[in-house]
Amino acid sequence: MTKQDKQNQKNHREKVKKMQEMVNNTLQNVYDTEVAIEHEDCAAKVQKCRTKNIQRLESVEDARREIEEERSYL
Repeated sequence: MTKQDKQNQKNHREKVKKMQEMVNNTLQNVYDTEVAIEHEDCAAKVQKCRTKNIQRLESVEDARREIEEERSYL
């Protein structure tokens, strides 16, 4: 394995790690929002939060696919 190959592999590992951290943070945001919704009285605000969580979960799915792709280079 060449020096460049090792560097590329390291870059992919680092990218996977960062992306996994982003996924974990996003999932924590989803959870925190769901907890906040339980205490929210305004229906419009609840709907806005639920819509945001749907978008977050879609982003998580996309990120997980990208993580798997990056792992294929390791």
